[in-house]
Amino acid sequence: MKTQEAEAPNSEYLELNSTSARNTLLDDFADELNRPKDISAKTLFLTFTFVFLALLVLLPKVYIGNQIYYNSKDINKMYHKYTALKEEQAYLKRELEKLRYQTLIVDDID
Repeated sequence: MKTQEAEAPNSEYLELNSTSARNTLLDDFADELNRPKDISAKTLFLTFTFVFLALLVLLPKVYIGNQIYYNSKDINKMYHKYTALKEEQAYLKRELEKLRYQTLIVDDID
């Protein structure tokens, strides 16, 4: 039994190495290379439909993402201005209190 099993792969190997099998493979390969490579109208339509749907989904996402980015930049600028104005308000309140104190002291001295 072992001899029959051992002979089977060798016989297939010899069969593939024969010139007729090699020629058949080469002919099939040449036919495949020379086959016209046309794109059918259905394939073209499906491709354009897929690209259109992808753009339809992705473009609004990109636009909304950009709008969020620029709005957050504007909010950040406004927040910095707000904090600067709050600091200036605190400084002006201190100066006003200083001036009130000086006028009260000067009025009391005179």
